[in-house]
This record gives sequence, structure tokens and C-alpha cells, in this order.
Amino acid sequence: MDRFDSHSLIKQLRSAQFTEPQAEGVVRATVDAMTRAHFISRDAFERELMSARADTHALKVEMNASLREASAAMRHANESLVGETDKLRQDLKYNIDRITQSQKLDLNLEKGRLRELHAIQESQLKEIEGRVDRELHQMRTQIEAGKTEIIRYSVGTLVSLGALSLAAMRLVM
Repeated sequence: MDRFDSHSLIKQLRSAQFTEPQAEGVVRATVDAMTRAHFISRDAFERELMSARADTHALKVEMNASLREASAAMRHANESLVGETDKLRQDLKYNIDRITQSQKLDLNLEKGRLRELHAIQESQLKEIEGRVDRELHQMRTQIEAGKTEIIRYSVGTLVSLGALSLAAMRLVM
């Protein structure tokens, strides 16, 4: 520690109109304050400063290394995430394609089932139309037979009435 010149301070204080006891009291208080404040010498201060600078430099080097390691770890994690994202994207595309193909197959099966159902309904409709045509034809035939029967009976009735009229006319005449 550099020496503190208390005698020169006392002289300066006395020249500034301090009395001897006042100047000594101020110097004592100053020395006590400096002792309590742990003042160090310039050489010790420079050694501490150099030590702090070395510690700071070492800390900088360590932080740069840690930063490089963290950066490499983040790059690796990023690449891993990109890989996982690509894999998930491929899985999603595969699943979408599979579902799309499944839906197309289901639609084609449903179309086939609807075609079969339509064909069955078409054949049933044709069968019903055939039955209706047969029954209609039978009804026409029955109507024609009925007409023929009515005409025959009507002609027979008219002939019989004509004969009865002639017979009645002969009798009356």
C-alpha cells in the first residue's frame, strides 16, 4: 500500500485556517475512513485489474465455446425437427392417398351396388309391365268375347222378337 502523507495534509489544513487539533482530527478521521474502506495500492489494484481482465477473457472464451456448442446443438435439433417434419409430411401424404383410394374403392363398390339394384328394379319393372300387358290383353279379350256374346244374344233376341212378332201378326190376321 502506498504511504499516505498525513503530515502534508495537516500542513494544508493549517494553511486553510484550521487549528492544530482540528487538522489532526480531520487527518485521523480520514485515515480511519481509508482504513475501514480497505484502500489498496496502485500496484495491487493493477494486479487485481489484470486478474479481472484475465478472468473476463477466460469467461468470454468459455461463453464463445458454449455459444458454439449451443448453436451446434440447435442446428442438430433443427435438422432433426426438419427430418421429423418431412417424415410426418410423408406419412400424412401416404395416409391421405390411402384414404382417397379407400374412398374411391368404396364409391366404385357403391356405384356397382347401385347399378345392380337399378338392374334388379329394371327387370322387376319389365316383369310388372309384362304382367300388366298380359292382364290388359286378357281383359280386352274378355271384353271382345263379352261384346260378341252380347251381339249374339242381341241378334238372337231380335230374331226371336221378330219371329214372335210375325207369329203374332199371323195370329192376328
